[in-house]
Amino acid sequence: MVTDETGIRPSLEESIRLGQRLEDILLEETRAIESREPDRLQAAVQRKQELLRALETETRKQQQWIEARGAEFTPEGVARLFARLEGGEHLNDRWQALRATIERCNELNQGNARLIERNQRRVQMSMQILRGEDSGPATTYDPYGKARHRRTTGQTITRA
Repeated sequence: MVTDETGIRPSLEESIRLGQRLEDILLEETRAIESREPDRLQAAVQRKQELLRALETETRKQQQWIEARGAEFTPEGVARLFARLEGGEHLNDRWQALRATIERCNELNQGNARLIERNQRRVQMSMQILRGEDSGPATTYDPYGKARHRRTTGQTITRA
């Protein structure tokens, strides 16, 4: 059995710590988006980028350590390597914890991207209304509750 040499353990722990901090920042980013606070959002984005750089550095260290031991830097390759190592079960548990943290971060980041996109569409629609641009057929309802499409005329709100 190959020994761990404690080479990857500190890097895994650091990555988990950074991932948890990233999770917190992504939640802060969500709150800033929802409350429409651009300064708060910008600060969160900057901290997020710093954490991502640090995580990338740790990931490169882990990849080098794993590949130096003849394993592929894939989930399967890492699992096979850890199975051969003394203390590998603990390393595998930490690896899985890291992967779960990164997955949660990815989901939060995608959710934030959707929030921003939705807010951008809302602002864009508001601007079109203010400029009096025709945004396509408007759906209204007749007295019987049936949908009726009509074209709106382009008058800006400032001319109304």
